[in-house]
Amino acid sequence: MDEKLVLKICRIFADIIFAVVVAFIVSYILFTQRLQQGFSMAPYINDGNIVLVNRLYRNLLPLYKNDVIVFNNNGQDSIKRIYGLPGETVTISNGNFYINDIKIDNGNLKNSLSSNIDQNVKLGDDEYYVLGDNLFSSKDSRFADVGNIKRSDILGKVWFVVRQ
Repeated sequence: MDEKLVLKICRIFADIIFAVVVAFIVSYILFTQRLQQGFSMAPYINDGNIVLVNRLYRNLLPLYKNDVIVFNNNGQDSIKRIYGLPGETVTISNGNFYINDIKIDNGNLKNSLSSNIDQNVKLGDDEYYVLGDNLFSSKDSRFADVGNIKRSDILGKVWFVVRQ
């Protein structure tokens, strides 16, 4: 075999290995995966689904209402949807949900909030109010042991759901 051909094949092989290693490192730094346990985010994320989490949202990129995030809650990962942003006031009264005194009438909240829960929470500069999509099965910001989620506890934003 020609020496130039062997050298060319070796360079191509080295380039492929380098590209695979760089892709692996970048994906490891930027993304992680988590397993959903329970039905608190059903039907969007079901029990046993795996979610891919974009870590850039931990501290670098802004988060918005309706973003689904993964956060650390008392040593365990939890997946919920953002409803309240830093600085906002969240009120639950008589089964109704308000952000800064504006009633939020989305289908998920409308028939699911208990009329037994009354809250009025002012979010801090780095706090988010989160709820599960399945409010009947969700332990979220309505409960004292979860409460408001600090930005430093957020692991990232759900980027993709792998259905099982």
